[in-house]
Amino acid sequence: MRASRRHILLGAGTAALGLPLVRSARADAPAGSVVGLRGQCLVERQGHPAPLKMGDAVAVSDTIEVPADGKLKLRMQDGSVLSLASGTKMTVAAYQTAGGQRQNVQLSLAEGLIRAVVAPVDHPATFEVSTAVGTAAVRSTDWFIEAKPGSAQVGVLTGNVSLSSTATGRTVTIPSRWGARLEAGRDPVPARVWSPQEFQAVISRTDVP
Repeated sequence: MRASRRHILLGAGTAALGLPLVRSARADAPAGSVVGLRGQCLVERQGHPAPLKMGDAVAVSDTIEVPADGKLKLRMQDGSVLSLASGTKMTVAAYQTAGGQRQNVQLSLAEGLIRAVVAPVDHPATFEVSTAVGTAAVRSTDWFIEAKPGSAQVGVLTGNVSLSSTATGRTVTIPSRWGARLEAGRDPVPARVWSPQEFQAVISRTDVP
């Protein structure tokens, strides 16, 4: 009886926890807001593009485009901060939170460069950025990912990031102050130490005054 009752209570707790996850997983669920902006950045929602302004909300299923002369900074529901460089196109595929903490984040980077300062959590959670050639997964860290036609590149300031090839399934783990590259149809290139100049180059491209 005790075991049965324990399973019932656990099931009820799981269901209760699942309610906000289902709610935050739907299209148009809040994902974050604009806290930094330069240039005519756009959000496409349900097929309708519109200019972004300071304080505007972004939602699950939104596609965000940053022009060649623009930059954008977003503060997300879990406290993570995304800085998008010029020429970046990103879709918020999922942004599930519960009690202000991240549960499952899925971003799709079609092109361009993102700096992601990922907020820490006290439980297992997912934060993934997918490109045409592979996917990068983190827990909590400060890092960069750039997508180009046929390739992706990751650099890590703090923490570590796993970069996996869509074609081969092979993964490389990239530690703090290192970077790695991935070409279409191939395994990730082994990680290497990045120079201060390499990090400064991506920092300057994503920094929003």
